[in-house]
Parts: sequence; structure tokens; C-alpha cells
Amino acid sequence: MKRFLAVLAAAFICAAGVWAQDDEGSARLPDIAVGDGIFSAETLTYFAFSDHNLLKADRDFEDYKGKANTEFLMNIVELRVDPYPTGRFAIGLDFDWDYFRLDNAHYWMPDGSGKVSILPMEGSGMKKIKKSRLSVRTLAVPVSFTQAFGKFSLRLGATAEYNFPGIVRFKGTAADGATVKEWKNGTRFSKDIKTNTFTYNFFGALSYEDIGFYMKYCPVQVFQEGCAPKFQTLSFGVIVGLGV
Repeated sequence: MKRFLAVLAAAFICAAGVWAQDDEGSARLPDIAVGDGIFSAETLTYFAFSDHNLLKADRDFEDYKGKANTEFLMNIVELRVDPYPTGRFAIGLDFDWDYFRLDNAHYWMPDGSGKVSILPMEGSGMKKIKKSRLSVRTLAVPVSFTQAFGKFSLRLGATAEYNFPGIVRFKGTAADGATVKEWKNGTRFSKDIKTNTFTYNFFGALSYEDIGFYMKYCPVQVFQEGCAPKFQTLSFGVIVGLGV
């Protein structure tokens, strides 16, 4: 949690320039732009933070999920085509972190072969589980269209995703009070949980100037069959930096 908050804080610091005014008085993020006509390219054009809602999830994950299943999304670069002043087609490259947590009575347990299961704390020798997190890092290519309505803008699109193997991290307190960060095999965490390499999702954002409401739906399974609980996600959150 502390690491996620640190990333969140760093992202907001980077986005602090959203209220800086350009020559025309409109708000925008600091960026590196190439081109000023119909075609343009810019970097770090938006950040998004959202909460995952589980859909069609396996019963054990639905029953034992934690309170915070979150996403942090950062744009790297975006190529734009503006066919008219208030419209924009765009294709970009994003980096996405997704975190899936359990309640304090259960934990993720990797088996060393790319699979992970949910086990109860009872019988584990642990007095308290402080952190049990399954995360996925993704390179994403979003394709979208944005229409501005005065200071409001609406963006709709779809994303093709390349998923890296999932990572399990664990931290708990043993019965004798010692902090435990290792599994029985001596490894601190597992980073080989098998994901489906290519997935896709659909997203939308409604913004006022450069701050808005963000929604994303992933209709496919991120993890390979039999390697983790099944689930889909419907995510809602905040996005910074999407004005046309």
C-alpha cells in the first residue's frame, strides 16, 4: 500500500502542471509536442487511477477479495490526428499497473510453476497478514476518438494489451511476532504467474478541461486458464489530462 501511495503521489506531482495556463488560457499538462497542425505527437498526456469491480469472478476470489483492487495508468506517448478543431483521433502507448488484494484472512500462494491459489491464514503459522498482493504490469496501445463540447470532452476507445507475468508479494507476522517476507522455499515473492499475453478492453472518459471521470471494461481473463481465479473487471476512477 505504501508503495502504491508513493507512485500515486509522484504521478500527481508530475500532473501538477495541469492548471498552468498556456498562451490561449486553456489548461494543459506539461508535455513534449511535435507538430502543431492536424498531426501531432505528445508525451505524458494523461494519468488515470481507478478501482476494479470484479465481474464473473470465481467464488473464492469474490468472497475473499480485499477492499482495494486498483489500477494506475500512465500514458507514455500519443500520436494525434485532429480532423477539425474539436475532434481528435489518437493512438498511444500506455503503461498500466493492476493490483488485486485479498482480505486479511487469506493470501495468494504461488506454487512455483506459474500458478497461484488462495489459501486461508488459519493453519499457515501466521498471526497476521499485512500484505498479500497479486499484480500485473501491462504495455497497452489505446485507439480512441475524443469530441470536445466547450470545456467538456468525451473520449471513447479500445485498447490492445501486452501483459507481463503476474507478481505475488507477501508480508505478514508470524506467531512469534517476527515479520515474514519469505515463502517456505526461501523466495521473497513470485514473479512468474502466467497471464494471457494479449488481451483487450474498452474505455471511456468524460472530462472537464483536464480532469475527468474514467471507466474501463475488460471482458477477457487476464490470467491463463487454471493459473489463477477467473474474473473480469469493470473499473471506475479519475483521469488527469484528457482535454482536446
